[in-house]
Amino acid sequence: MKLDNYNIKDLLELNSERFKDDNYIYEKNNGKYIPHTHKQFIKDVYNFAGYLQHLGLEGKKIAIYAENSYNYMVADLAIMGYIGICTTLSKEWKLYDLCNAISILKLDAFIYSSSKKDTILKLKEKYPNIVYIQIEDILEIRDYDLKNNVIDKNKCSKIIFSSGTTGLPKPVMLSQKNMFTNWDNLYKRAPMNHTDICYLFLPLNHTYAGICNFLYSLISGMTIYLCSSTQKIFDEIQEVKPTVFCAVPLIYEKLYSICLKNKLDPKLVLGGNIKYLFSGGAFFNPKIRKYFKEKGLNLYEAYGLTETSSLISVEYSNKNDFYSVGTIFENIDLKIEKPDEKGVGEIIVKGDNISNGYFENKELTDKVFDNNGFFHTGDLGYVKDNKLFIVGRKKRMILLSNGENVFPDNIEQLFNDYELINKVKVYEKNKIIFATIYVNDEIDISSIIEEVNSKLPKYSRIQDYEVVKDNIEARIK
Repeated sequence: MKLDNYNIKDLLELNSERFKDDNYIYEKNNGKYIPHTHKQFIKDVYNFAGYLQHLGLEGKKIAIYAENSYNYMVADLAIMGYIGICTTLSKEWKLYDLCNAISILKLDAFIYSSSKKDTILKLKEKYPNIVYIQIEDILEIRDYDLKNNVIDKNKCSKIIFSSGTTGLPKPVMLSQKNMFTNWDNLYKRAPMNHTDICYLFLPLNHTYAGICNFLYSLISGMTIYLCSSTQKIFDEIQEVKPTVFCAVPLIYEKLYSICLKNKLDPKLVLGGNIKYLFSGGAFFNPKIRKYFKEKGLNLYEAYGLTETSSLISVEYSNKNDFYSVGTIFENIDLKIEKPDEKGVGEIIVKGDNISNGYFENKELTDKVFDNNGFFHTGDLGYVKDNKLFIVGRKKRMILLSNGENVFPDNIEQLFNDYELINKVKVYEKNKIIFATIYVNDEIDISSIIEEVNSKLPKYSRIQDYEVVKDNIEARIK
């Protein structure tokens, strides 16, 4: 299906004809997956949008503060497509974070889940004039006609707070044009359609799931099964047998450990029907990438930021690529600014997928956008054969007194071959290279440090370290 300009209104109208009574979103109820058809979903979106219009919320900023659910998806599209600006907040946020979001955005309404009642009660005391709607009640709201109102695809319809690496989260403004513009290049790499099944556990408040899994399903028509609990991911995958699975490296590391320990075929652990595996959001150990590809899984490494509507690059199917973060999207102008003798510099990008900046914060926006319209990612990397390679964060680069540059990310990656080490953080402390090493059990760290240092130039070697007891199982949950 090819449209000149994707937008929520046109896609919903098209899908009401294309898919009609086909099942679309499955959600667990009392331990059993219950389907919602495309037709019912579209009807629910229209009805809820009509209700928000009835409340006088057209053109307003509305937050969703809840776990993934069918109702969440209904609310998200109703706001973005027909009402105003939807901001999706992390379900992990506490009262302080919510108050910060309200002060920045001047929010007009909150849609929240019942699990957040206690926090919302405190919020109501501080902000009594905000409209509050419990998300579980959405489907009980009936018979509100939607007036013909459509959000301009070029205007902000979504604000997502970027997680960032330092400081407070930043409110990134995205339009429907920003969010939909990357679909065609993703489709070139992984053609998905209405026969595909996606198992969705990533939080919808992030661009990875909110755009790549959810919004793009409006175009492909793929079926979505919602995860009922992150502790049941691999059990539910066996039940769902998805063709598409998106995850972060931590999940693939867990899968890798399960397969090695129990001598299992990862294809079967993933249900046996996987066509496309996607990984993004963090560094992915090349050794584990190689393992999955050699097992015949079509694994795609992706790279992007909230400000780039999630995607900048996704690799084409290539069993020999274990190090890049994919081939740069053809619709994106990407440059390496001020490359050094090895070609490494800051990654800057321009294109229709790039955010217009941060909400009502010109100073912060001007810091990351240059006079030529390029967004400065803050990531360091280089390009080879149109593939993008990430070296580390610009702000994490350590400039030594002798003028040498040290990239902590590169050093941290050298510890990935040591399975007894869960995580390593390298930074400058008292003008020396220092490492904090997280482990479950007592191990000989000194010999590992010696081995790692032997692979590094003398100026970037770890000079001191500390060991912290950690539990990777707890971090996975």
